[in-house]
Amino acid sequence: MIYLVGSSLEFDGVKTLVLNEIRLAKLELDLNSFDCLILTSKNSIKSLEHNNIKPNENIEVFVIGEATYSRALKFGFKKIYTSKNSHGNEFGIEILPFLKSKKVLYLRAKKVVSNIFDFLTQNKVDIKCIIAYENISKMIDLKQKPSKNSIIIFTSPSSVDNFIMNFGWDESYKAICIGNTTANRINFTKKITISKKQTINSCIELAKTLL
Repeated sequence: MIYLVGSSLEFDGVKTLVLNEIRLAKLELDLNSFDCLILTSKNSIKSLEHNNIKPNENIEVFVIGEATYSRALKFGFKKIYTSKNSHGNEFGIEILPFLKSKKVLYLRAKKVVSNIFDFLTQNKVDIKCIIAYENISKMIDLKQKPSKNSIIIFTSPSSVDNFIMNFGWDESYKAICIGNTTANRINFTKKITISKKQTINSCIELAKTLL
């Protein structure tokens, strides 16, 4: 059986385990005060929507992942740059040349793994960091623990933490990770495969080849 952790999306032949909830922060900001905006999750855009903050069509938006891009486009942003590399730390290196002499806003989760902010600060980027949301762990019934030989898809480092907190790890499981940052969170098994493309659909396609 294939299990998806860290997303609420439903797919045929896949059981979704919702082990977290997103708590959106209260924001008071004017996007017109910035030249560039960094978004590494669609949850940051949800926070903008939740706080009735209007999009600035002229702001340059730098995003990771197709889901974040789609949400940013739907929100009303026009100038969107999608990272060629979906791994957090490499993302910072990739976008650095575009941020020189710009005033930058980075909307992020309360708890993050990548060091984008530190990297850009060290490279003299004028950047402000604001916490837009928090990922809250949730406990569910132990009866939902995946059976032996299941394939577990992890979509973020926090999804790894939440799964282990709920169920621990069975050595018969196989882990599929959406990217390097998520894979680096796993130190309890060597049965890890990283998706070549950082999308949930690609992870599911990969998982089906391992059944």
